[in-house]
Parts: sequence; structure tokens; C-alpha cells
Amino acid sequence: MQTSKKWLSGLGLVALGLVLASCGQNKSTSSTTNKTLTVTASQAIATADPNKADDIASQAAIAQFMEGLYTTNQKGKIVPAIATKIVKPTNGGKTYTFNLRHNAKWSNGQAVTAADFVYSLQRQVNPKTKSQEVGHVAEIKNATAITSGKKAVSSLGAKAIGKYKLQITLKQKVPYFNYRLATEIYPLKQSFTEKYGNKYGTTATKTLSNGPYVLKDWDGTSDTWRYAKNTHYYAAKSVKIKNVKVQTVKTNTTAQNLFESNAVQVTQITGTQVASAQQGKLNKNLTITKLNQLYFMPWNQKRTLTKNADLRRAVSYALNRQSLVKNVLKDGSVAATSLVPTGNTKNPTTGKDFNTDTGNLYTYSPAKAKKYWRRAQASLGKKKITLQLLTNDNDVNKSVAEFIQAAIEKNLSGVTVNVKSVPLTNEISTLSKGNFDFATLSWSSDFQDPIDFLNKASVTNSVDFGKFKNTQYESLIAKITAGTQSKTARYQTMQQAAKLVAEKQGVTPLYQTAAAHLISSKVGGVHFTLLRDALYRYAYWK
Repeated sequence: MQTSKKWLSGLGLVALGLVLASCGQNKSTSSTTNKTLTVTASQAIATADPNKADDIASQAAIAQFMEGLYTTNQKGKIVPAIATKIVKPTNGGKTYTFNLRHNAKWSNGQAVTAADFVYSLQRQVNPKTKSQEVGHVAEIKNATAITSGKKAVSSLGAKAIGKYKLQITLKQKVPYFNYRLATEIYPLKQSFTEKYGNKYGTTATKTLSNGPYVLKDWDGTSDTWRYAKNTHYYAAKSVKIKNVKVQTVKTNTTAQNLFESNAVQVTQITGTQVASAQQGKLNKNLTITKLNQLYFMPWNQKRTLTKNADLRRAVSYALNRQSLVKNVLKDGSVAATSLVPTGNTKNPTTGKDFNTDTGNLYTYSPAKAKKYWRRAQASLGKKKITLQLLTNDNDVNKSVAEFIQAAIEKNLSGVTVNVKSVPLTNEISTLSKGNFDFATLSWSSDFQDPIDFLNKASVTNSVDFGKFKNTQYESLIAKITAGTQSKTARYQTMQQAAKLVAEKQGVTPLYQTAAAHLISSKVGGVHFTLLRDALYRYAYWK
């Protein structure tokens, strides 16, 4: 689950609670002015290079010490950052012209300029950089051709037309491009970056910041690191906590114990811990937030058994998703009703949620499961089959796999499911080679638009492991991405796509993930949103 989104391990989101505060927050007292906020993460940073980060932990960390043209506020709304205002694109929605604030500085005191954004964008699409996140900038004019080596890096649709004036031209209108600007696109200082070359972002000392904090005490493999207030940040006065220490904790029990002893003030819990917290003394510290993430099952369309649509339909109907989230996950996750997470998008005409309009496309029906299994048996000419379910080897994914295995074997007599659990990197490698029947995966998106989930069943998707191909579906995806439809027409096309992929079971969604965090009552302004994890610039001590 990566590229402008990320593949997720079992614990899902890094436990960095999205720390947000209102404009009227309490002022820090002298006793807390230099007090360190300590939080946990479920995995360590892999890289501090924004052009290369493709995992949740790294991207969540980068959001602390880097800032783009836009950012998000306390409620997750996009607001200006380095740019002075939210820009209305011209040229049919393809050209964005930004005026940059003159007081934005790097942590070394140098000015943040339009050239810094141009350099970063060009570096990201340059094939020599070998970025796994070119999807973040793929909509920019000539980006794809440059990445494939067909055009020069200088032809990218990004140029400085003054020290503090930047112009970005897209290949077509992109309705969600503001999200890219707020959560995925950052500047880089060329002189500093080229000083370290491929080593840039591999340690704290080889990283330059332009955001509210500076990365400290990270040697590239550290399980702990620190965010220190950036004194050169243009809004430094609004940053109330000077130091944030992050501690990697891989077990939920340890994380909760640290929280209860006040060794950490923000941490994440999952599963039975959430249910226990809801019923116990920690309930007042618990907050649960639905995320822009979805667990789903890709099916290998190259294999005879899993290519059978009736078999896929039988499996989907055999799964009681409500039972899965309530009795297995127990962390606030929500049963999937479409391939799009709830809260991702609203009907532009009525304001209704996308999933309210689709209705529940993935109901539980043992009777229908048996009906489609009989059809599959007839077309396959087999009464009994064995399937292998490939999954990530963390506790959450193992539990989900066991649930799927039991549900299928209970409702589909003659189907045997063998579970193969491997580390996430091995799972992705196995999927890439097409050596699987079906699997469980999770996709996390950095922007709110159904296309980033709908394309998981499209050949246009760069991580199309299952190779599902349906001419009608591809036609709908092409319309959605063409940038030529009105908002209403595009929404209706996305509704059609969601219903069609459910009918064909191109991929089979399971549940929308949620993050459950424990937050100390001593810390103010801690909130969470669908899209982002943590922004400590808004945190303060009560």
C-alpha cells in the first residue's frame, strides 16, 4: 500500500496521534515551557527524504519537520503554508501559480524559494533518484515521460518565475491536487541535498528542515528520535512544545503500560485493549478515529480457481464483516460497504456520504454464498478446492486471516483455505511475482478522492497485483481520471465504478481501519482526522 498512499503493516498507522489545537489554546506555563512531550510509534523511520518516503512512519515523521505549499489545520482542512493563499487554478484547471511567503526559512536560516520546490519536484521524477513515490507528482505535465526516460527532467511542468513565485502545470485537471500540495509535495534545498547525494535523509544531520520542527537524534536506524522546535520557522511563536520525543514500541501491552505510568503521553492501542479501555478507567483518555484506509483482498486473475467470479462472489457473501470488526478487530474499525472508505467523499449535490449513495455492496448472506459456490463448482468441474490465503505475519493480519479461513470453510463446503503468513516485504514481493491465490492487503491514501481506492481494481494501478481486467470498468476509470467531467458527472461515474467492481468482485474489500489512541489529560489540542496522523505544531501542555 504505497505511492501517494502507503502499504500498512498490522498495527496500521504510526501511533503519533494527530495533535491539533484551536486558535484559543491555553498558554504554556513556565513549568511546562521546556517539558518534553513523549509519544510512541509502532515502527521506526525508514527515511527522512520526502522524495523517497513510501511508508507511514516516515511520512508521518516528515510532516513534523517539513512543510509544503499547503498544510492542514486542526480539523484536517487544507490551509495555506509556504504559499500565501489557496490558489484557484487557471488554464482549465491545469495551471497553479503560487506566491510564496517571504519569511519562510530553512532551519539553517536560508530562505525557502520557488527554486527549492522546482528542484525537489525535478529530483523526484528523475529516474536516477529511483523514487517509489513518483505517484505523488504523476499528474504534473511530463512527469510520467521523464520518469520513463522519454523526456528531459527540465521539461517538467514546474518553474520558478521569480524568487517567491512558483508555477505548476498539470497534464489535466486534477480535482484532488490540493491534497497533494498539503500532504505529499515538499521543497528541498539543492545545495544541501546534493552535498549528501543518495545519503540525503539517511540521518538527522543529513536532513534539512523547513517546518515547525527539526529532526534530531536519529542515526538512520534509531528506535527513538526527537523533534526540536525550529527557531527559524515563520510561525515559531505558535509552536508551544519545544521537544517531542518519539519512542518505537512494537507491542500494545508495552505501549499501554508506558502510558499508564505517564512515561508517554500519546500512544496507540488495538484489539481487545480498545474494548478494555472503553470499559475501564482509560475511557476518558481514549479517542477513536476512522481513517482513509481500507483492507481488501486482491484475487489472482491468472489462476483458474480465483479467476472464477462466482467463487469470488461466494467468498464475499460468506464473510460477516460486522462480526469481523466487532469480535476480532475490536478497535473501532468499520465493515466495508464499498471499495471507498466512509468519510472520503460527499455527493457534490446532496452532501451525502459516498457510501450512503452506494448502499451496502458487501452484505453477509450464507444462502447467497452457497448459491454462488454451487455455480462455481459447476463451471470449474470441481466439488472440492484448496486455496492459499497470503497475509502479513503481524498479529492483526493473522487474526483477520483466521477469520476469513473459518468463514469460508464454514459456509462453503468443499473449500479448504491454507493461510500463509510472511513479513510484509515478502508478501509484497510474492504478490509482485503473481505467486498467490488471494491475499489481504491494506491501502492508505493521502488524499480524499474515491479514485485512489477504485483504481485498486484497475490495470492503470501501479500495484495491480491481481491483474483484474474488465473493459467496462476500465472505461469508467478512464472517464474518472480524464479531468473532463463536471463534479456531479464524475461523482456519478465513480458510483457506477464502485457498484461494478462489487458485482464483479475485482477486489474484495473487508473493512475500513480506525486508529485508537490514548492521550494524556495533561496535553491539550489533541485531535485526529481521517487523513493525517500527527502534527505536533498544534500541541500544548495544559
